[in-house]
Amino acid sequence: MNRWNTADTTLLCAALCFLMAVGFKITFPGNVIAEGFLFVTEAALVGGIADWFAVTALFKKPLGFSFHTAILPRRRKDFIKASVVMVQQEFFSRRSIFKKLGDFKLMPRIVEYLAKDSTRKMIVDELFNVVKKYVAAQNKETRSKSIANELRRILRDIPAQGLIEDFGSHFKRNDKDREIFIGIVKAMRKTAAKPETCDKLQAILEEYANEKTKNMGGFSILMAGLAQMLDLVNFEEAARIMQIQLLKLLDELAGNTQIHRRTLNECRLKISELTDTPEFKDLVERIQIDAATALPLEEAIELALIHLENQLRAPDSKNLGGLLKKLFNEEYDRLLKFLNEDTAAKAAFEKFIDELTARAALHAQPLVGVVAKSALDKLTEEQLNNLVYDKAEQDFIWIRLNGSIVGSFVGLAIFILLKAAGLSV
Repeated sequence: MNRWNTADTTLLCAALCFLMAVGFKITFPGNVIAEGFLFVTEAALVGGIADWFAVTALFKKPLGFSFHTAILPRRRKDFIKASVVMVQQEFFSRRSIFKKLGDFKLMPRIVEYLAKDSTRKMIVDELFNVVKKYVAAQNKETRSKSIANELRRILRDIPAQGLIEDFGSHFKRNDKDREIFIGIVKAMRKTAAKPETCDKLQAILEEYANEKTKNMGGFSILMAGLAQMLDLVNFEEAARIMQIQLLKLLDELAGNTQIHRRTLNECRLKISELTDTPEFKDLVERIQIDAATALPLEEAIELALIHLENQLRAPDSKNLGGLLKKLFNEEYDRLLKFLNEDTAAKAAFEKFIDELTARAALHAQPLVGVVAKSALDKLTEEQLNNLVYDKAEQDFIWIRLNGSIVGSFVGLAIFILLKAAGLSV
């Protein structure tokens, strides 16, 4: 406001022209041109001074004149209140907010941002860090005790009958009982094929023969000894034959043969009958209680948590940390595909985003007024005057220019009318 401008120059020119006109009037008394020039310059000077006074009175007291001047400083609170209302209701009205948000189309921008590799890496790394920090923050001893107690409670509370049925159905459904049966048969065959087995069979035969001989008469004992001397009874050969036959039997039991199927079905039947007995249920319940009490669950769980933390600390493609990152990346890809291809889900998500941003903008609407009021309250009178004046400086200059211009034309018109009416000036 204190800068010299075109209006000031015009007002100065009007004052100089007025002084010149006064000089012409004195030098050429009675001259019509001198009188008209003085009349016009006087009107231009009065119009310029009047508009300068009017414009200046908006912001301060011109020449110290205090009657209804310095309007903006005196009405500071009303001006700030009106400015805040204008900002809230005009610039940030509900209609303008919704229109701007509708034109902005947030959903494609969000999807485009999420599809960037840098965004993917940032989100996946942040999720992984959250998991890693959570695991690291756990008290391993306390957490292992809590998990162990819960596992013991679950193990004790499982109904024995349900546990038996679950195991039975699992073995039947996956044919695990057949695998176990074949495994037992193969283990028996491995044992039966050893030389020691043949020796044991021979010892059993000899022991059996000795016991039978003791119960015979003298003639029978004599005949048995004679048969052994003549190698009519060869226990070693008999044991070897028995071993061979035993191996053949075990091979048939291990293969897909009739005896294998019949024996397996018989075993299944006997096991089913056994599991239905109260004694077996009591045995299972005792095993549950003993296992819940005896198993070192705390130590195992604590070691597992420590191992988990170590794998999360230095993740690679083979440990749990690397697998967890891979899982996050796969789920991220699935999310992007879901947002791009599922029209219904995309529309629902877009509606949710639009409603969320609209609500946030509406909640921020009063905040805009608070910010505007706070900013205006901090301004000094001079800063506030300059803020308003700078926004319409050219208009204020033209108001003052128009005062001098219009004043000169009005003065000329009045002078002509007066002369036309024959009146003296």
